[in-house]
Amino acid sequence: MSFNRFILEQQYKKVKGLGDRLVLMKQQIDWEPFIPLVKSVFYDDKKQGGRPHTNELVVVRSMLLQAWYNLSDPELEFQCHDRLSFRNFPGFPEKIPDFSTIWRIRDRLETDGVDTLIWAELQHQLDSKGFKVEKGTIQDAAFIEADLGKKRHRKEKKPKKFNITYQSTPK
Repeated sequence: MSFNRFILEQQYKKVKGLGDRLVLMKQQIDWEPFIPLVKSVFYDDKKQGGRPHTNELVVVRSMLLQAWYNLSDPELEFQCHDRLSFRNFPGFPEKIPDFSTIWRIRDRLETDGVDTLIWAELQHQLDSKGFKVEKGTIQDAAFIEADLGKKRHRKEKKPKKFNITYQSTPK
């Protein structure tokens, strides 16, 4: 175990104690049927060669997070780096897939029709255990500074001049 993984797991204990719902899903699903499905779209065997592929469970669990929380590919990458519960769900991988990797893998799964098999297997398992999963949405909040405009900006920059006159009053 790497030092980084140890630190993340220690920090995650607090999150788990506060009630991480994703850990329940992680424990209840039998992940083994998904491995050959995802593996079928990778072409990196010894005969053909190729770059080593992303762990199959990381792929499936990332796809689930993306679907359940209605995340774009870049937002999924960000949330997996930002949130401990999202990092725990795929198993604290040493390397979190970037958004383009997720996009390419999802595209391969869709092209080969494997994505429907994955969702069917997941739904079958959830139904057999009596679970109902509802999608949520994470709001993306950003602070944007409004442009002051040229006229207004020039007026605000100039110091105001005050004419102060003193008058003495007779006593």
